[in-house]
Formats: sequence, structure tokens, C-alpha cells
Amino acid sequence: MKRTVLFALLSIFTSKTAVFGQQDSIMMDRIYYESFYHGQAYDNLRYLTKEIGHRIAGSANADKAVGWSKSLMERMDFDRVYLQDVNLPYWDRGPKEKAYIVDTKEPLQILALGGSVSTPVNGLVAEVIEVELLSDLKKYGEQVRGKIVFVNKPWDESIVETGVAYGLNSSQRSRGPSEAAKLGAVAYLFRSLSSSSTDDYPHTGGTAYVKGIDSIPAMAISAASAIKLGETLKDNPHAQVYLEQHAAWKGIVHTHNVIAEWKGSKFPDKIITIGGHIDSWDVGEGAHDNGTGTMGTLDAIRTLMALGYQPKHTIRLVFYMNEENGVHGASAYGQVAKDNKEQIIAGIESDAGGFAPRGFDIKASAERVTWIQQHWKPLFEQKFWVSRFLQGSPGVDSGVWGQHFPNTVMFNFRPDPHRYFDLHHTAKDVFETVDKRELQSGVAAIASLLYLVDQQIDQF
Repeated sequence: MKRTVLFALLSIFTSKTAVFGQQDSIMMDRIYYESFYHGQAYDNLRYLTKEIGHRIAGSANADKAVGWSKSLMERMDFDRVYLQDVNLPYWDRGPKEKAYIVDTKEPLQILALGGSVSTPVNGLVAEVIEVELLSDLKKYGEQVRGKIVFVNKPWDESIVETGVAYGLNSSQRSRGPSEAAKLGAVAYLFRSLSSSSTDDYPHTGGTAYVKGIDSIPAMAISAASAIKLGETLKDNPHAQVYLEQHAAWKGIVHTHNVIAEWKGSKFPDKIITIGGHIDSWDVGEGAHDNGTGTMGTLDAIRTLMALGYQPKHTIRLVFYMNEENGVHGASAYGQVAKDNKEQIIAGIESDAGGFAPRGFDIKASAERVTWIQQHWKPLFEQKFWVSRFLQGSPGVDSGVWGQHFPNTVMFNFRPDPHRYFDLHHTAKDVFETVDKRELQSGVAAIASLLYLVDQQIDQF
């Protein structure tokens, strides 16, 4: 008798699960159809990149992006659209950088690293010490004084997950200037974080200085130019390089995060935060980093609205300001949410480009990740080719504000990784590198995840 009752209960549970799964599958079909046939992310991205352009935090272009983004949100059926105050220091690159090998006048392609100080007005000339690792500097001791330190560590092409390869080198970009300055170096030259050894585009990125240590000019050099300089130093270890750049901090500016809220019908006080950063570096057009993330998350919500969906929880879209060189926007968002004692039950971030979607990294307990893998992964995997659902990083902005909400489940959108770091932080990151179908497929994946989180987060 007990066995019969147990089988009956299991049968009811299984049939209900199958029905819910079928309903979810039908909804996801509708989401993908809407995104492919009526999606607006690609056209919005065209305007952001071509009419506004790159958007370093604190610049006039960043302010234009804020105003235009707010107007986009106000045309939709959000219940509330507003700006959130953010104060931040503004770093300006100044005129185009110059670099060349003194003996041959062979040009080198460089970009000042974000936050760098300038060279003297008329540039500087010095011999170069080449190392692969910062730790190698110690063996040179006093020989470093008065020299340019050149860190020439190639990208590890054997790593399929290019974000891992990036992470292995990126700490040398941020720590390098101060480590070199400790030994008396006059400038720091860092091989760009690029997945191409033939790339002659320098990749910028943030750096930092340690208080109490002299700040020296810090620049990224393209992979191809790094190879050229390395070969020159083999032939002539005393070769000199000329460097000139005029970057400087310009004081504190007042700017904003852009926020829109779609009120939940059942749990309005429980919030799902979704979005990405609206700022970009000041080269290229900020298309993949992070125009696709902001326009994609906006269009994911528009897709659900177009289908007549009514969320159970409040969905809050946030375009963060200043992810690239300070994360002041995410810090402000997190502090306000903490002070207001908000219930943020989930976070979704998109900041890895607009290439074909592969899945999501998940910041949650192992048990929750297993539940997602069992219940949601099958809905994505076979039909939509989205299969990565692994425990991992929540993303930069979510990670910053998430420090105040340690129990919040967070999802980090993961597109195909192979091409992103060819473009990342370079003049090549322009609208023409974004494929419409890949972008709208990512929009559909994010909209589908948002739907599932809103419907089922209380079940795990």
C-alpha cells in the first residue's frame, strides 16, 4: 500500500515537472523567435557606437550615453526610470601617444594604461630591460635604475578559456608600474593582453600605483611591436626607446548609473538586478565592451515585455558607470541598496562581448548550481546550443555590489571566448565586429534565463 502511494506521488510530481518544463520550452521558443525577428539590440548598438562612440567615464560621450540610454528606457513599459548619482575621478588620455626605437626610428604601437601618469612634455629616452615576469626584475637590482622596464610575456595560446589566459597576465599590468618604480625605472611597457601574436593594435586597460612609491608612465605595447622590440634587444641589449604620452587625472566629476524598474506582480520587494556597464575605454567604439552587454540586457527585457510577460519579482535594469577604471558605479549601486535594506535575490551581468552565447557562470552554492544544471540546462542545450552552467565568477560589477549581498544568486553571461580578446580594449572594438544573429541569440539566452529566474528562483 505504501509503495503504491509513493509511486502515485512520484507520478504526480513527474507529470507536473514535465508540464512545467514543456511550458518553459514553449516560452523560450517564443523568446528566441521574438529576438531573432523583432530584436532591437543590434540597431540600438549601432546608434550607441556610431552616434556616440567610445565612452570613458567622466567624458562628454559618457554623459551622452547616459542621457540616451535613459530615453530608451523611458520609451518602454518600465514603472520607473531614474539616474543614480556617481562621483568619480576622470582620467584623460590626451593627445595620441608616440614611441619608437631610437637608433632606427622604427615606430612602436603603444597606448597609455588607464590611470597612468604622463611622460615629460617632450617625452623620454632610455634603455630597456626586458623580462617575462615581474619577479625577474629582482635579479637586475640597481641595473633597473633609469631604464624602461619591458614585460614581454606572450599570451598562452593553449588555453581555450581565454579569460583564464587574460587573468594569468593581467596582474602584471596592474602591479607592474609600482614594482618597476621601486627599483628606479623611469617607465613601464607591458605587452598587450591579446590572443594574437601578429596583432599590431595595443590593448589598454587599468593600472594602479602603490601609495608612497613614485608613479611612472605606464603603457601597453602591441604584441607585434613587442616582438619587434624583443628582437631589437637581442641584437643590441643597450637599444634605447623614445616614449611620449600626456595622460592625466582631471579631478572629480559627477555622473550617473542609469536604472529602470519593472515592478513584480507577486513579490514587488524582491529584486532581480540585470545589466552591464555603459562606459568603455577611450579607443574604438566600445561595441563588444560593453555596448553589447547594455543593449543586450535592455533588449532581453523588451523581448519579455513584447510577449506580454508579467514578472513575479521586480526586475531592475542597471547600466553601471565606470567599470573600466574604478567600478565607482557598481560601488554606488551596492551602497544604496545596502542602505535601503533591499532584497536583491538574483543578479545577471553581461560583460563578455556579443559573440554566440555559450551559457552562464553561476555564483551560488554547489547544491543550487546542481539544481540549475538538472532543471534549466536541458532547456537550453539541445535546441539553442547553450550548455555552460558552471559555478564561477559573478562578473566585475556584480562582484562589487554583491559584497553587500553574499547570499544572492548571480549569473554571468558567457559568450564564445575565442575572439573577444582580439578586440578587447582596442581601436578594433567597433560596431562592424558584431554579428547581428550572434548578438540577438545572446539576447534570447539572457531573456530566457531572466524568465526562468523570475519563475523558479523560489524553488531552489
